[in-house]
Amino acid sequence: MVTADNLNLDVLELIFAFISGNDLVAISSVSKSFLAGVIPCLYATVSFTAKHAKRYRPEGGMISPFLTLRNHPDLAVHVRHIDIHCAPFIAVGQVHPKFLSETADALRICKNLTSFVCGPRVLPALLGSLQGKERLQDMHIYAALTAAQGEMLQKITTLRSLTLDYPTWNVIDSLTRWAQSLQRTLSHLTIFMSQEVTGIFVEALLPLLPRLRGLHVIGCPKAPHTVVIKAATTHTPSLKEFSFTVFENTPPPSLFCLPTITLPSLRHLAIDVRPTTDVTAVTLSSLLVSLTSLSTLVLKFADHQLPIWSSVIDLIAPPNAVTVPLKRLALMDCAVSIDIVGKLSSRCKELEVLEIPLPIKEIQAFTTAISSLKELHTLTDVGDAHASHGPRATLARNDVKYMMQACANLKTIVSDGRMWTGRSNYFFGTMVTPQRYKANATQHWFSPLKEYSYPS
Repeated sequence: MVTADNLNLDVLELIFAFISGNDLVAISSVSKSFLAGVIPCLYATVSFTAKHAKRYRPEGGMISPFLTLRNHPDLAVHVRHIDIHCAPFIAVGQVHPKFLSETADALRICKNLTSFVCGPRVLPALLGSLQGKERLQDMHIYAALTAAQGEMLQKITTLRSLTLDYPTWNVIDSLTRWAQSLQRTLSHLTIFMSQEVTGIFVEALLPLLPRLRGLHVIGCPKAPHTVVIKAATTHTPSLKEFSFTVFENTPPPSLFCLPTITLPSLRHLAIDVRPTTDVTAVTLSSLLVSLTSLSTLVLKFADHQLPIWSSVIDLIAPPNAVTVPLKRLALMDCAVSIDIVGKLSSRCKELEVLEIPLPIKEIQAFTTAISSLKELHTLTDVGDAHASHGPRATLARNDVKYMMQACANLKTIVSDGRMWTGRSNYFFGTMVTPQRYKANATQHWFSPLKEYSYPS
């Protein structure tokens, strides 16, 4: 007789792949066979967050998962992803040496590692342990490194995706040499917040990366968006994901030579808009006018009180153009009126994910404006609680229920650190349930969502 306890381990692993978080821990306590079946899922991703760092006590308190891996090397074969968001400190600016030792030893024996995320002050101690990882494909690091440490990074030549946060001159200087080793594999590159990246550097780097399908250059004031766009369209015309920043110090373009984006395969575009002048509205309009293949558009502004320009809205899914239906739209850190929402809803009929500041006090009018979006399933409030004086109104259960009843396909609403999920009940109608929600700290706002990521 077949029971849950004597199922083949391969079957158990397939079942447990649909479970995550604390439920995996609970399953491991059911029986020995369940423990054996859940271990590959339980150790596939090893994370260390601020919550763990605060409670870290190697002398008899909470230990790190890396010590467990060091003490039980047989578990390391299951590790595919390591995310180190935070590190424990023994003094200001000094990471706990035992934590660094445990992590380096554990990382050394994780031979099947495919992705690695590492926050500040930790990476230098781990660079030696990262060597020889033949399956490592994705790396997201805080890249404030010395010249010698930058040279060690160049030995990692299997990457498909590379994200460099706050890279120093030493890393930027070595990136062109590193790119020569990565040109056959690297398809996604992100450079976030660097004073060292210049337009000349971008023009020299991109010809070395012909397979690039995703390019994100955000917060680099010495790399004007006009230069980044020109280099991308010239050297990487097959880009599917593209992000850049428009800065105040960018010279206003000539009305006869406005920048345009000619990337026929582009599906995801994110623009970080720093200036708030009318000249910027003209620039944005010129950037959007030639794009007909986007399925994701993210616009982030620098002023929460700035009403988004009508000329820009008019070019988001223009009514008479033949375009690929826009699936995800995010308008961050700006003021969006109900009229603008209604205009967007009438044009973006296929919208599935909408991220805008929710007008809590006008929620009924807002709901009426989005009720025509029959495919909308996720609504995210990106309003800032600190953008206005006094307490900010929060979304109530009745508001959520009203919105989900008005929008037939709307099942998820994220607002004020809560994620509301709805389901239909035959007897009680729409039932909504809140749960705590915390955004992924390592995923940048301009990055594509997993369900809208585009393969190379």
